[in-house]
Amino acid sequence: MSELQEMLSVIRGGEFLILDTETTGLERGEVVQISVIDSTGAALINTLVKPIESIPASTTRIHGITNGMVATAPRFADIVENLRQTISGKHVIVYNAVYDRKMLHQSAEAAGIEKTDWRALSRWWCAMEGFAEVYGDYNSMRRSYRWQKLSTAAQYYHLPVVDAHSALGDCLTTLAICKRMAGIE
Repeated sequence: MSELQEMLSVIRGGEFLILDTETTGLERGEVVQISVIDSTGAALINTLVKPIESIPASTTRIHGITNGMVATAPRFADIVENLRQTISGKHVIVYNAVYDRKMLHQSAEAAGIEKTDWRALSRWWCAMEGFAEVYGDYNSMRRSYRWQKLSTAAQYYHLPVVDAHSALGDCLTTLAICKRMAGIE
């Protein structure tokens, strides 16, 4: 069974979580917002996170999260144990799983706390890679399907993009895309 088929089987089974983060930037970023929802769309975690470094204005223009908004938010060190407990032993679906895990690792590093081996804690699935295969734009040089933006996946399935670039909004959009990929909605 292919990775995509396995992920679709997990989605059809209904026992999974969706995770998304918003960050201070693409390369050396830290988490500034994180959400985790269950397969019904109920929020299990939905919080702003105060990063160690400030949020650049260029990043605020993308997701709308300002330094003022996170000034009194919990730090990553304050939320990481709840995150571990919430996703431990679960199937976790993320639109660009590698990126979000990287941001979780970098946030731990910035906070000076021990990194979590997220892949050992949970079974991670990448909805972006799954959708890329469904979309079918094959790159023969890389021998893989080209990744597509979350908004492209939503548009492909004629789904509204609600609250784009908010962790909760992107979780809900990812959930709707996953259900369409699995043929259950």
